[in-house]
Amino acid sequence: MAIGLAPAARSIFEAHDIDHAALDQAPLFDLPFNPGVRIRGYSAINQPNCQIIIEDFMPGDEFVWTFAHDEIQYAISGEMEVEVYMPPLYSEMVRATIRAGTVYSYPVGARKHVRITSKEPFRHICFCPPSPDYPFPTLEEIRNGRT
Repeated sequence: MAIGLAPAARSIFEAHDIDHAALDQAPLFDLPFNPGVRIRGYSAINQPNCQIIIEDFMPGDEFVWTFAHDEIQYAISGEMEVEVYMPPLYSEMVRATIRAGTVYSYPVGARKHVRITSKEPFRHICFCPPSPDYPFPTLEEIRNGRT
């Protein structure tokens, strides 16, 4: 009987240049548990240690989401107002306005209420450690029309 840690997949080095034009052409899809809310994005890097997603939320949209993992984000363009309710009892709430250039983080279990206030999509980078393997298309799939 073997004792110790099970072998785990190792991440490799990877670099990615964001393709804004491709993201603009990415298909919209329904955000789960939020009828009528559509988002778009692509998985830029998906390694065991982290999935990095380039994502747009659409102008005027409002939705709620709960995080099943820690997540760090960086706003590229647009603006949103967010209320974040902190676990375990969700009685602590933090409000923020997020604009281009803002770095922010959500802890596992946090529940957010988002309002997109800009006339343009709210574009951001999501760093999801370890990778939840969200089913976003890759940049190659978008460029080749396989989404």
